[in-house]
Amino acid sequence: MATDTRPYEPLPWPWCQPSLLVTRAQEERRQANSWLDADLGNGNDSDDSDSDYVLSESDASGSDTSDSDSNEQISDSELAYIRANTNTGWASSSTDSLRKFDKEAELDRQIVDLLQAEKDAAAAYNLDEIVSVITQFYELLVTMGHWPEGSIRYAPHTDPPVNEELALQLGYTPAAVSLMHRLPYPATNINGWYDDEYYIFSDTQIADYTNDDNLKEGRHPYPYQYMHGCPDIDPWLLPMVLPKRYGWHVMLDTNLGVVRAYGDWVPSDMAEWRRHGPEDDDKWEETQKTEYRRAPFVPAVRYYSEFIYAYRSLSRLPIISPSNSDPNEERPHASDYFQEAKEEQQALLALYRECGWPDEWRRAEFLAKWAAQRAEITKKWQAIRETESKRARQ
Repeated sequence: MATDTRPYEPLPWPWCQPSLLVTRAQEERRQANSWLDADLGNGNDSDDSDSDYVLSESDASGSDTSDSDSNEQISDSELAYIRANTNTGWASSSTDSLRKFDKEAELDRQIVDLLQAEKDAAAAYNLDEIVSVITQFYELLVTMGHWPEGSIRYAPHTDPPVNEELALQLGYTPAAVSLMHRLPYPATNINGWYDDEYYIFSDTQIADYTNDDNLKEGRHPYPYQYMHGCPDIDPWLLPMVLPKRYGWHVMLDTNLGVVRAYGDWVPSDMAEWRRHGPEDDDKWEETQKTEYRRAPFVPAVRYYSEFIYAYRSLSRLPIISPSNSDPNEERPHASDYFQEAKEEQQALLALYRECGWPDEWRRAEFLAKWAAQRAEITKKWQAIRETESKRARQ
C-alpha cells in the first residue's frame, strides 16, 4: 500500500469533525503575521517575536519623558484584555454595544461563507465517489481484521432487498432511497444490537436499510424518537448509523453530499449553530428536536477519507473498542480498566507492525497472534482485580 498523506486536520477526529470555516479574523491575522502574535508580558527575551521593536534606554530605565501616562505599567487586567483581543486580529470595540455589533457582523460573514461552502459541496456531490469511499473503508476494516472476511454485502441487494415502497411511505426522498440501494452493508451477524466488538462508533451500529426496522428507525433515530412531539428528521437526511444512548450520529445530507456528525450533543458556539438564531433557554427542548440542522458539516468523501487515513496509518486502532482506539491517549488518574486498554493498545500497535502492516501484511498470522496476546492480557488484569478485591475485603 502507498504511503498515506493526511489531507486534513479535523479535531476531534475522526468520528466528529469541526466546522469547515476558518474565520476571517484568523485568516487576516495569519496573513498579516501581526506583531500581536508576540507573547506579551511573559518576562522573557523577545528574540522569537515577530516584532522589531526595541526599547530605548530611556524607556528601559523608566525615566519620565513627559507629563503623560506613558511610563505607567500595564495592569494585569489590561494585559489579559490585550491578549484576548490578539485572538481576533482586529482592534476591539470600546463599548459593549459596539462589541455586540462586531460579533453580529462577523456572524453575518460566516453565514455567507457557510452558504458558499454548501453550494460548493452540492456542486461537487458525486454519488459514485461517496459509495466508493465508504466501500473502501469497510474493506479496510476487513483487511485489518476488525471484521471477518466475507462480512460486507454489496449492491445490488436482493436477499433481502431495500423495501423501496416502505421507504417512500416513511417519507425518505428519492435521492435518499437511491443511496440506500447502492450502499454496502455489514453482514447481519456482526451488526446486531449486541455486536459491540465490531462497532466503529461507540454505542452505535451501522444502519442497514435492507432491514425494515432500521428503515423505520432512520426517520427518527435516538434520542429524537423519545422526545414528545418531535417530528421525523429532514427526509433528505440518511442516517449512516443508529445510536444507542451516548452513541453517535452520522447523517448524510443527500441534497448537498455532506455529513453532519456529532455525539450526544451539538456544540452551540459555532456559526453553524448560531446561524439558526440563539437558543431560547425556555425552549431548549424545542431546539434539541432539530439540533442536527445546527451540526457542523463536512463533505462526505472527505469525512470517510479521514477514517481510512486514521486506521491505515494506525493513528486509530481497529479490533478494540472505539473509545480506546487512540494509542497516544493519556488519562490522568487512569483506572485499571484504562491501564488494561493501554496495554492492549500498545500490544496491538506493535503486532500490526510485526506482521508487516501495511505493505507486507500477513492477516492470518496477525489474527492468530492477537488472539493469544489478548487472552494473556485479559487473564493478567483479571488476576490483578481479583487480588485487589481480596485486599479490599480484608
